[in-house]
Amino acid sequence: MKPLVKSETKLNLLTILLLYSFFYGFILINWIDLFASPIHVPGYHLWLTIVYFTPFITVLFLRGLEDWELALSLGLFTSLMNDLLYYIAGRLLFGMHVDLMSFYRCQLLPVCEKPWEFDFLFIKLKPYPLLMPLSIYARVILVYTLLYKWWREE
Repeated sequence: MKPLVKSETKLNLLTILLLYSFFYGFILINWIDLFASPIHVPGYHLWLTIVYFTPFITVLFLRGLEDWELALSLGLFTSLMNDLLYYIAGRLLFGMHVDLMSFYRCQLLPVCEKPWEFDFLFIKLKPYPLLMPLSIYARVILVYTLLYKWWREE
């Protein structure tokens, strides 16, 4: 059940889906994350994780389960757009004024103590300073690896 249109190429498909994933994460997910309050939504981070991946389930319906690497990598890429561009979206789209250097120091280096917790409904985790940077670097590697594997398949 590969290409829906004969002229479809992997490069065109990947470009379109990565652009969609970028804008979906940058605009919609960041808008939700900036204005929804995790305090008032039980299981907020579980819900947010589901929202990262939901649009890419259609990739599996249209292209088949053998493209699971593509769908997974797009959801992970969306989550990176949220974690890496959160305050940039806030500044550009919503007029928020935040010290971006402090934000990126906390996101990319294990130097920040954040007074919040990951809420996965039944599991709540206090993020240690190393958790966010490790999760970001791991997702970057995973997205690259999954897309490389998907690209190499015939």
